[in-house]
Amino acid sequence: RGDQADPEEDLVQYIKSLHQGWSDEVHYVLDNTPKESVEQRDLYDRAPELLRSWADGNVVLCGDAVHPMMPNLGQGGCQAIEDAYVLTEMLANTKKTTDLEKTLKEFYKRRIVRVSIVQFLSRLASDLIINAFDTPWSPHDDKGRSWKSYLTFFWKPVLQLAIFPAQFAYLYSYHPTGSMGGLPKKLEEKWREKHRPRSEEAFEEADRVRRDGGKVKVKASFFQKAEEIGEKVEA
Repeated sequence: RGDQADPEEDLVQYIKSLHQGWSDEVHYVLDNTPKESVEQRDLYDRAPELLRSWADGNVVLCGDAVHPMMPNLGQGGCQAIEDAYVLTEMLANTKKTTDLEKTLKEFYKRRIVRVSIVQFLSRLASDLIINAFDTPWSPHDDKGRSWKSYLTFFWKPVLQLAIFPAQFAYLYSYHPTGSMGGLPKKLEEKWREKHRPRSEEAFEEADRVRRDGGKVKVKASFFQKAEEIGEKVEA
């Protein structure tokens, strides 16, 4: 594209050209970013190992070593944790060292279907949802005028009401530890009991200050702190 800088000449300017129209804070960060600190980190995944076991004798691989996936669903580390739990559970039930090799092969069979589906969903999120769609078209501004934007606008209800719910239902309906029962509800009640009074007090205090014509004190944002540090350095 003609409106984009050349990444080979100046990587920071190239990134800025990709963020034209973004807030001043974004460009402030980019303006203060040394070119030598910008690195390109490529992302790779791999087709599922459907015909080759993860185990070889008494050794087995887990996590990204056997099922690397794109990060768009945040599942790389999650699947490694699931691997570790399932493997630990299976090893705990293995009473003889002579059965270890068989257990490791069974571990592969138990995990391969789920991680393959998650790999596929992650690739789908990367290739289709990230690359095929764009900012949805809106009649209220001049953004989203490309064909991808119109496509996204018409597909948005399908994505929100069908594809995304089905995708996340599969990801989060699996519990290797078994049903969590009432644990999530107990955690919610515990944190609500702990933090709600302080939150309500803070909102009430803010309302009181506003009614009295004062100004609510808020902590400095990241960008405010960065600007203050920059002013001190320049001074």
